[in-house]
This record gives sequence, C-alpha cells and structure tokens, in this order.
Amino acid sequence: MTKSVFAGDSEVYLQAKQAYQTRNLAQLAEATDTLKQRRSPLLPYLQYWQMILTMDQLSYYQVQAFLQENNESLLSQRVRELWLKRLGRVQFWDQFVEMRAQIPMYYNMNDLGNQCYQVQAGIALDDPNAYEDGKKLLLAGKELPADCQGMLEALQQVGVLDEKLLLTLYRNALFENKTGLAKVLAKRSSKTDAGLLKQVDDVAQNPALALKKGNLSERSAYGRALYMYAMHRQAKADLAVARASYQKYASVLDADEKQLIQAYMALEAARKHEPEALQGFAKVNSVLLSAEQWEWYARSALRQQDWSQLLKIINDMPAVLAEESAWRYWKARALIVKGQLADANQILAKLSQERHFYGWLAAEELGPVAGEPMVTYQPPDEEVRQFARQPVIKRIEALFEAEARYEARLEWMYLLDALDDPTRIVAAQYALLKGWYDLAVLAADKTSRTHNFELRYPTPYRDYLQKASRNRAIDEAWVYGIIRQESRFMHYAKSSVGAGGLMQVMPTTAKWIAKKLGLSGYHDGMLHDIDTNVNLGTYYMRYTLDTFNGQEVMATAAYNAGPSRARRWAANTPLEGAIYAETIPFSETRNYVKKVLANAHMYAARLGLPVLTLKKRLGTIPARTTAEVESVTTTITISEQE
Repeated sequence: MTKSVFAGDSEVYLQAKQAYQTRNLAQLAEATDTLKQRRSPLLPYLQYWQMILTMDQLSYYQVQAFLQENNESLLSQRVRELWLKRLGRVQFWDQFVEMRAQIPMYYNMNDLGNQCYQVQAGIALDDPNAYEDGKKLLLAGKELPADCQGMLEALQQVGVLDEKLLLTLYRNALFENKTGLAKVLAKRSSKTDAGLLKQVDDVAQNPALALKKGNLSERSAYGRALYMYAMHRQAKADLAVARASYQKYASVLDADEKQLIQAYMALEAARKHEPEALQGFAKVNSVLLSAEQWEWYARSALRQQDWSQLLKIINDMPAVLAEESAWRYWKARALIVKGQLADANQILAKLSQERHFYGWLAAEELGPVAGEPMVTYQPPDEEVRQFARQPVIKRIEALFEAEARYEARLEWMYLLDALDDPTRIVAAQYALLKGWYDLAVLAADKTSRTHNFELRYPTPYRDYLQKASRNRAIDEAWVYGIIRQESRFMHYAKSSVGAGGLMQVMPTTAKWIAKKLGLSGYHDGMLHDIDTNVNLGTYYMRYTLDTFNGQEVMATAAYNAGPSRARRWAANTPLEGAIYAETIPFSETRNYVKKVLANAHMYAARLGLPVLTLKKRLGTIPARTTAEVESVTTTITISEQE
C-alpha cells in the first residue's frame, strides 16, 4: 500500500476514534463500513471500538467471529480480556477457563481484574493452585479494582485470607502509601471500625499531627500499624524526627512491630547513606525484611565497602534476589577481595555472557579469558522484504500514518514477544529502514543469545550529534548514550512531565539554556526541532560535566535528577563509580545512570572513537568537601524525576 492510501484511511480512523470517544455508535458504524469496503488494515481497530461500546450486548458467536478473523493479533487478546471480564462477572467459570486457555503464554495479561477472576475461577473449580496464586496476587500489593471483590470474598471464605494475612497486607499497603488499598483490606477485618478508616486518612494527610494528637488506637494491631505508618512517613522526610517519635511511642508496639518499624527506619537511613543503616538492618530479624530492604541492606555494606558483610548479606538474601545480575556481580567482587578467585571467576564467566551493564563489568574483571563466542546475525534483504509483507506490519505502517504511535508501539511489542532472536533482528532491520528507531532498538534489545549490536545501538542524526559534541567538547558516545536512554531517537517524544525531543529537555530548563545561549524568539514548540534540541541538550551536558569536574557518572545522574542531588549522593571519601551508581537512592536515576554509561561504552566502538573500559569510564567519585555537604542549592532538572 502507498502512503496516499494510508492517508485516506487515517482520516477515517481519526474520525472513528473521535466517534468512539464520544460514544457515537452510528458515526463509528459508518466509518467501519467505509474501511471494510477499502479492506483497510486499520479496520480491526474500529471493530474493536464497536465491541467495547456494545460488550454487554455481544453474543459468544460474535466474539468468536472477531477472534477467528483476527487470529492471534494484539486486538484479539484485548477482546479476549474484555470477554473474560464479562464471563467473570457472571461467574461462567467453565467458559472463563476455556477462553483463558486461548491466550498465548507469551502474552502478559496485565489486567488485574481478570487475574482476580482467574483465581476465583480456580477456587470454584477446585484447582489446588488457586489459593497460592491468590495469595501471591495479594502480596504483590497492587491496588484492587472492583472486579477483585469476589476473589477476596472467596479467599476469605476458605480461610486463605485470614486475619494474619489481612493484617500483613494492610501494613504493606500503608508502608507503600496505598491508603485506598489499606482501607479495602481493613474493612474485611472483624477487628476494625469506621473510626480507624478515618484515622488512615488523617495519618496520610499529616502524620506528625496524628501522632501529636495521640488518639490512635493501641489495642488493635490495625491501630498500632498507624503508629508505624506515621513514623515511616516521618522517616522519609526526617529520620531524626522519626527516631524521636519511635522513642516516644515504642512502648505501644509489640516485639514484631518494633522490628518492622526498625527495618523501615534502616531502609530510609540506607537511602540517605547513613552509616548507621548497616547496624540498623543487622538488629532486625531477617525473616521480616522485604525485598527492597534486603537490597538496601546490601547497598549499605557496599557503600561502606564492608566486603565480608556484603558477602554474608548476599548469601543470606532470598535466592530470587541473589540471582539478579547486580548481586551476582557484587558477590564476585566480594569473593575477589576475600581471595576466593576460583569462585569469583565462576560467577563472572557466566555473567560476562549477558549483554548489559554488569555483563560488561564482569567481562572486564575476567580480562582476556576465552568464553562462549557471541553469535551475531545480519538478516538478508529478502527476509526483511518477507517480514514487511505481513498483515500486522501493514497495520503498524497504517497506524504510524495516522500518528497513532502508541498503538503502533503496542502492536510491535506484542509481535516481538512471539518471535525468535533472528526474526527479532529482521524486525529491527526493517524498523531501522523505516526510520522507526525506537522500534528498531526495542527489537534488537530483546534478543537473548543471537545479537546485532549495530541495530541495538543505531546512530541516526550523526551530523547533528557529531557537530554538537565537537562544539561542546563532550564525548559523542556519551551523547548517544543519553539520547538512546531518553527518547530512543524519537524527536517527537514528550514525557509525562513535559520533557521533549531527542534529549528530553524540560521546558523550564530549555528556556534557561536558550537565554544563556542568546537564542532570541525561543518558544516551547522548538523543543522538537532536532538541531535546537541537540543544541540545548548538549549545552546542559557540558554544564553538568563542568559542575562535576569532568566526572561523567555524576553528570549523568545530574542530567536525570539535578546537580544538587548528584552532589549529595557522593560520599565523604572517594568512591568507585560503580558503587556510586549502585547506591543512588532513586531507582529511576540508578537504572538510568547504569544504562546511559553502558550505552556510551558500546557507542564508542560503534562510532570509531577511543574505547575506554566501562570501569574506567565510571571512574572514581571524589569525596565531598565540607562546603558541599552543608550547601543546599537550587537545581535545574532536565528530565523526569522519581
């Protein structure tokens, strides 16, 4: 199909979308008939919207007809999810299980309501696994929609959701500041009343005032949990105040409750890089530690470079955590310090075959040791042409033509899940040829054993970036690393907080930079102009680099979270760059820094630039000066913050 044909379809698609949003069924039906006559690849979307608006009137046969016609497309799975929810509401459990079995294993059914109905169906049909599945779902701590009430009732009736589990879930919800979920759970307990539910809101609104009033119940474990919640909220803001509150109210808590609040105090101390955090965690019964607390227990030891303690913590933490790449790497490093080189090299050898931040670091630790050769694949042109002929690709092309980029991206991600590594590389090659750089990266990044790093690290806009990098005297590989992480080379990208363009510059930051550069007539619409965006973004990169005396890791952290935070996260003694990155308190910024630096490491070779080891690129973070420790500065942030 040509672009002009898609353009005609696009106009009808957009009219139909407006009709769907305004629930104008007549106009939507007219648009559907038009695209049906044209045999447009966009037709399934209009049919899908019709089905959403008329779901309660649809018959089983109408649903099956759509599913058969659209086979295993993304929309077919969405329709199945809608139909499953309808079946769950009327408790047609046999049909629910039959329909659920039609959804491919690789499709991640994120709809929480349907997950609850699946548990409820299992209980109704005597599936012994349903009880444990329900318990796991509850312990995940997600906000529960109305569709989950039946599951809660069923689990409570069979004794799985007993008072002990209810209290645990209630506490967890409070500590995650999910007060709505906490109240849903509290209502199911025989040991709560309306007064407690109001106190949940009072503590959430003003924990200090709630503690000062002192009218929280001490007799009920639910009431005492509010004391713990209030102290937890205080600890996030000011640990000293929280510790004072703990000393005042510790007498109302039982032994386990004291342990739980001490664990949360230690967590906040660890995030604030207080040395006392390590001792705080050590005083808590490890059975009570959450996954997040275990990780910050390990980071506290790492931050102090207490390698013996770090090794013990990683050995003691739950296996699912210990197997994560970060803790395998740091365990190997601890073993090296302890002189257990054979054990360390065994971990590093396996980790070095993984293509990510810790995989590269592991390979560098091993040095020139022969490992499993990396398999690469360059797809033939004919395979790319065959790939492009698929109906789903025609639909994605049409979605892009209609500027329905979000839907196109979802279709692409669904398609990738069903492909093997070589076909994902074919997909990446096709996307690159189309200029869909973000989709090319998505496809190439998803391979596990067979790779193509030219596609995983594409180099579009080289003229702009090379020129700007030279003008600012900054590393071009670092610029590419930032852009790959920020926007995946989508010059039209806009974040939820307003950051825009290739380098995701915040509007307020852009205006500040434009003034510095003397750009007269600058306005927010210019953020998506490639040349302007790169000019602004690289200026800020130079600014952050100068702020931190050329330290790339700190400058990267500052690009994401602001200079004062990046400075505050330094230690009072020099710190290895990888340790600084691992102990950044914000998970978004922590992952961001690792990914940007790993990107830059890979781009250096791709661009023909001098190649540093990743460890050398990370460098050493200098100790904070006394003035830096005491200073509080106003920051200009350029990207999303946690």
